[in-house]
Amino acid sequence: MAQTVAALDSLTDLLDASSRPIYAVDARRRIVYCNSALAAWLDLQPARIVGRLVEYHSQPAAGGGSRADELAPLADLCPPPRALTGEPCVATISCLARGGGLVHRRAEFVPLGMANLREADSRSQSGVLAFLASRDLTPQELASELSGESSADELHRTIRQFRRAQAVRYAVESLLGESTAMRKLRAQVAAAAASGANTLICGPAGGGRAHVARAIHYSAVGDANVKLVPVDCEVASDDLLRRALDAVRATDPAAHHRPTLLLENLDRLPSSQQAQLSSLISQNLFSARIIATCSRHTRCAVADAESNVEPSKADDPADGTRSVPATLDLALFDAISTITIYVPRLADRLEDLPILAQFFLEAANRASGKQVGSVRADALDLLAFHSWPDELDELRQVIAAAHRACSSHEITPANLPAIIHHASKTAACVRRQPERIVLDELLANIENEAIVRALAQARGNKTEAAELLGMTRPRLYRRLLQLGLAGPEFIEHDSIDEAP
Repeated sequence: MAQTVAALDSLTDLLDASSRPIYAVDARRRIVYCNSALAAWLDLQPARIVGRLVEYHSQPAAGGGSRADELAPLADLCPPPRALTGEPCVATISCLARGGGLVHRRAEFVPLGMANLREADSRSQSGVLAFLASRDLTPQELASELSGESSADELHRTIRQFRRAQAVRYAVESLLGESTAMRKLRAQVAAAAASGANTLICGPAGGGRAHVARAIHYSAVGDANVKLVPVDCEVASDDLLRRALDAVRATDPAAHHRPTLLLENLDRLPSSQQAQLSSLISQNLFSARIIATCSRHTRCAVADAESNVEPSKADDPADGTRSVPATLDLALFDAISTITIYVPRLADRLEDLPILAQFFLEAANRASGKQVGSVRADALDLLAFHSWPDELDELRQVIAAAHRACSSHEITPANLPAIIHHASKTAACVRRQPERIVLDELLANIENEAIVRALAQARGNKTEAAELLGMTRPRLYRRLLQLGLAGPEFIEHDSIDEAP
């Protein structure tokens, strides 16, 4: 026993002396050991590191991602979940540097029996020992490691970088993604925030319209204390709307930032209240900025009658034609839609599905004790077959359900809900296109077959064949010519065929 303790002391002394940052995590994801090199890299005392919980998610620490919050888990140091299952692996660890940006180092994770490791909880049975590289990766080195097909490690890092780059508390899932549609949306959000103009946000229910609205507000004011007064117009009574208007009118007009009146589901507001609101805006009775959300767009009645455009085809019209929600008062639309933003459907940006699935997976990690590292590629393929009628809300629920069903470090097709499998099976069934029926051709074929059969039954006698068909002999001759069953020379010499 004494020899074992001495050997372990020698091991920890060796780790302490290493210039590479090293730490150990037990089976319950608590840091049970770190050397001085790691403490120096994090700019924290070892006593403030050991005992801290690590979790595999991308949520910044409380306090806006600053260094300070002692109660926040050190998500930065969490090993990939596959390492916690006993699988040796290599991944990139990203942590906040002294300047507030992210720095990255490669790390090797080795399974380790930890029952007797110094500083370890004696009840721990297994864990992970992490060996970090001796220097940070340069941007060029980090970029060279990115593969064509994003791994969970790369998606995890991308989400963390995106979170750190955002100046707002909201709309992460609504703005996350590198598709063309999402790049356009982020540019529109930035323009709306900078302008301070009234803004109308249109898009599918469940797609994050209200989150985008909050992103515009907080990005514009840069201060969570600036008043935001939300009203759900679908359930708003006259009294509730009046109190909301009073709340924004009561704001000091000399304040540096105007308050924001957020009208969610504006197209569900009764027409009488729409008229009241339009009148107040036109009379400049309050100085609040208005951001409103509405559902699917249809072209205004005149354009609709002229073009016969389907409602679903009128969203974000590429030709620049003005589009007005079907149930939205035109005067109110004019007052609010100084800037109009269209939130794309999830089905129109499926290239963002891997990173969105990873985002919701890490959110599920944060909400539970279970840590899952990734969604396997074949499971992502199944997700792409689904039409996502309930948009991001549905994806969040599907990933949460798969997270609950998962018993390993990655989500597989077996963990996905039945509705996802049904969608893939439906897509696999090739729909048979209905055969096109050309009536003239069909009737000609039928007549052709009837004449041929009559001639065969009459043994070539056209007079008898005409009687069988119920037509005169001259008419039969004309049909034979029209159907290409005989040439003129055949009919000219037909008297031979007519002999008894």
